[in-house]
Amino acid sequence: MEVIKIKSAKDIQSDLNNNFNQLTNETIAPGSVIDLYNTATSKVYEDLYLEIENNKTPHIWSNLEGEKLDDTGIWVNLPRKDGENDNNYKYRLQNWMLSAESSNTTAIQNALTNLQYASNVDYRPYTKGTGTGACYIIPKNYDINTINNALNEVHDIIKQVASPSLYIEYIIPTVRAVKLQIYMVTNNGDIEVIKTNLSNAIANYINSIPPNEYLEVGEINKIGINTNNVSYFNVISVLIDNLNIGDIRILQTIDSKMLFDKIIWIEGDM
Repeated sequence: MEVIKIKSAKDIQSDLNNNFNQLTNETIAPGSVIDLYNTATSKVYEDLYLEIENNKTPHIWSNLEGEKLDDTGIWVNLPRKDGENDNNYKYRLQNWMLSAESSNTTAIQNALTNLQYASNVDYRPYTKGTGTGACYIIPKNYDINTINNALNEVHDIIKQVASPSLYIEYIIPTVRAVKLQIYMVTNNGDIEVIKTNLSNAIANYINSIPPNEYLEVGEINKIGINTNNVSYFNVISVLIDNLNIGDIRILQTIDSKMLFDKIIWIEGDM
């Protein structure tokens, strides 16, 4: 049986935009009519995915009866009432599970703020069906101590707010190294100081991009041209994992993390 992967509205909109880009070689501008249309369409499809998932739930219960049903109720701390038959008890358990799923998602998302070791945590419910979820954790840096601290921090927080019956995977996204080739002309000042300041500002921008947002080449150019003593600045190419990327908007996906690597400078004369 094929497993349907639950997608959020942001995931769906990203797929629509990327498919449009591949078919037309055009980038959808934020706020354009087609961008707004895709936003509205994505929400409808998200609701459809959730409805499919919710309608899969009864099949989990189809073979539960008698003592097996009682064991399930005890596991989620919802015992059978005196004299309650299997059908009524099963119906009550199903509704409780669906309600708990929604409450878990809200509680987890509200709790995962102002973290000490993680810069962003994206919780996705239903990753492997009802009663499951995944946390994509971006640590504030990728040294081993910070990664372990971020994992433990998120795990401990979720343990306090989520149902014990909820199965959650904790995932550190794969690092993708970003290199830039930049042509720059300066008119005064110490060139090495200018490069260092620009590298720090650009690294901060790239490393801070959250999931489902874009690395914008235009934003990097804006950082450069607004720097003192820079008269011309242009990003010639973006390389991710040493592959040249032709797009001017690059999506930060949930399962990977773009991190600044280095700048290859090309200096021009006035």
